[in-house]
Amino acid sequence: MPSHALKSPPPEPIFELAEMAKVVGMPFTKAKNWTMGRPIRFRASLRSGMGTGSRNLYSLDDVYLMGIAYECSTAGMAAKAIGRLIDAVRMKFPGGLRGVGMLYAYRGPKLTYRVETREDRLPADTVVRLAVDVRRLRARVDREVRRMQMAFG
Repeated sequence: MPSHALKSPPPEPIFELAEMAKVVGMPFTKAKNWTMGRPIRFRASLRSGMGTGSRNLYSLDDVYLMGIAYECSTAGMAAKAIGRLIDAVRMKFPGGLRGVGMLYAYRGPKLTYRVETREDRLPADTVVRLAVDVRRLRARVDREVRRMQMAFG
């Protein structure tokens, strides 16, 4: 007789810094500097390490954000601008980026970033627009996470 019990979803993966850097495909030293405030401050959302031996713990949404930051860095964006952009993304999407397909951003007054999910919501006089394909980035991160999970069984 088949069971009618509901199956619970698999547990959400948790990442340490080295794992997050590997999933994103960025050098560990750059990820470490960014989490220490050199030159930006990328905070862990699950747990911030306090004291010797404790570790920061990052969520999958943190990994997506780090992926966006690294892609912007690879494209030549300055680290301080990346920090401001990540802050704007966190404010716009406090629940994470799982339902976001594309991000469009522009730098506004006082060097702040405005982030939208539709390009037509940016001001018409915007000269420089940043477009990030979050859906594709999430798919790449998710594939790497699955690959790592399978490797560690």
